[in-house]
Amino acid sequence: MNAESLMLLGGIAAFVLTIWWVRSRDLREKYAIVWIMVASLLLVCGLFPDLVKGFAERVHLSYAAAVLYVALVAIYLFSFTVSLSLSRQHHRNVRLTQQVALLEHRLQQLEATVAQAALPRPAIRADENS
Repeated sequence: MNAESLMLLGGIAAFVLTIWWVRSRDLREKYAIVWIMVASLLLVCGLFPDLVKGFAERVHLSYAAAVLYVALVAIYLFSFTVSLSLSRQHHRNVRLTQQVALLEHRLQQLEATVAQAALPRPAIRADENS
């Protein structure tokens, strides 16, 4: 099996797996877009190996090095987008945790106020007022 057919099979597999996981709701759409782009890149490289060979010649690399370069770029881009997403999710989690803590504190204050208001007060007799 040569590199072109391996990239072609990898692209087809990436498309099928991406669609499968999105339909089963295990993969979010924003990640699916990145995976579809990776699958497209693999398909283009597999269907048109002359593009990779032309790229390799222009940048003075061997064919294998050019394929490795394309693969590493795809991996880097995907890893970077996942890192951005995880960072954003971390900031959201911190903000939500702070909001929950503030709401719990406020609820405890309100419960204490209601409990104090519900305590029975001693009755005032009429003869004490005179």
